Amino acid sequence: MMGVNGDKQHQFIFLNLEDYVPKDHLLRIIQREVDVTFIYDKVKHLYSLVGRKSIDPVLLMKMMLIGYLYGISSERKLEEEVKMNLAYRWFLGLDLMESVLDHSTLSQNRRRRFKNSSIFQEIFDHIVTLCIQKGIVTGDVIVTDSTHVKASASLSHSEKVKVDKKPSEYLEELEKEARRLESQRQVERDAGGKKKCGRVKQDRMTTTIQTEVTQSLTDPETGLMNRPKKPIGFHFLSHTSIDTTYGIITDIHVTPGNVNDHEPYAGRLAAQQERFNLEIKKVCADKGYDCAVVHHALEKQNIEGYISPIVKESSIEAIGGKPFQYDEELDTYLCPEGKTLKFTHVEGDGMKTPYRSVYAAKTKDCKACPLREQCFGKSKKYRVIRRTLFHEATERNKERAKSEEYRNFKRLRSIWCEGTFGIMKQSHNLSRTYKRGIRNATEHCLFSALALNIKRMIKATV
Repeated sequence: MMGVNGDKQHQFIFLNLEDYVPKDHLLRIIQREVDVTFIYDKVKHLYSLVGRKSIDPVLLMKMMLIGYLYGISSERKLEEEVKMNLAYRWFLGLDLMESVLDHSTLSQNRRRRFKNSSIFQEIFDHIVTLCIQKGIVTGDVIVTDSTHVKASASLSHSEKVKVDKKPSEYLEELEKEARRLESQRQVERDAGGKKKCGRVKQDRMTTTIQTEVTQSLTDPETGLMNRPKKPIGFHFLSHTSIDTTYGIITDIHVTPGNVNDHEPYAGRLAAQQERFNLEIKKVCADKGYDCAVVHHALEKQNIEGYISPIVKESSIEAIGGKPFQYDEELDTYLCPEGKTLKFTHVEGDGMKTPYRSVYAAKTKDCKACPLREQCFGKSKKYRVIRRTLFHEATERNKERAKSEEYRNFKRLRSIWCEGTFGIMKQSHNLSRTYKRGIRNATEHCLFSALALNIKRMIKATV
């Protein structure tokens, strides 16, 4: 006999959502392992003490987290999914009779109430701190890379504009070293009764250069990315640091897509050590971070760097197979013929040309040298060697790059960085952002990293 399913829609039933969420469901484990009540204290100053009760801020944050945990990129879609999914309702503390938050409630709270707060960063930091307490973040090896996040901006809505390019923060260390070297040389000149030759250079840190860039009319805070093997267009860059013990992301820093990877690097490592009281021992990064000031900054922070060196010819050449010998104590070079090249000045501005120490031989020493033409040609009067600032730190990194330890760290960087970016883009909304502006893009990337961190923390400890 054929059965016919009757109308069962209009029935009064009693049910407990607790019975419909599996014991091993991800949201059930998160509810048990992560106490989010700290959010109340963090946002208390953003709410009035009088008036009608607001939407529970923890409910807001947990609903946003669901969107990133399950790759729901649209807040409208998120509202629909919560309405239909019993596990989502249970996690948010909503029964079947309660209304789900409207998508506009989420967006307006983000744009208005939390606009100038650091709540999103603080939630992310709370989970990282929890991972440190559980022993799954150690700081023994931190790997770093950046990934592009497509911005909500089109090349068809852009214009060419001229902007003032000012020296970035990472140039301060180079400028400080340049001033130290020049002051030291001036003391030697004064002692010998000599004057500096050539015009006096202006303060490099006050110098600005006008450059033409393509700027989005839709989102001026994004940047045009045009890198080899990368998509051309307006993007943000999510600079990501990962502890290799269990793959926990320890830092997210978002910049426009046209910013060089090495520029914020040292500052972000210092921020992690200060924020979490975390002792970072070793770091690994790709060629985009091979910069003299980065190597110097790592040594200042007592961090051992394993950064893939860029293969390039040395500016310190040899003659007839005999190299120029550098004396670190005297800060001089000795040529194959036994003549000394002394430090004279620092050249470059760090933007158009790199900072370099200049060493020069005496004209009388080069005039009668039998290797003159082979060394520097007929037109010049004396031999000059240009040495990048913090050259020694760069050379020490090159030596570490020859070790077996470097090869192991390079493999870990590939596994954790590339693997993490792949998962975040496929499952946690990192492939693009519909939010505009650096602040909103940072919130987007933080929540994507937060979702993955929670999953990895649970896998490592539960």
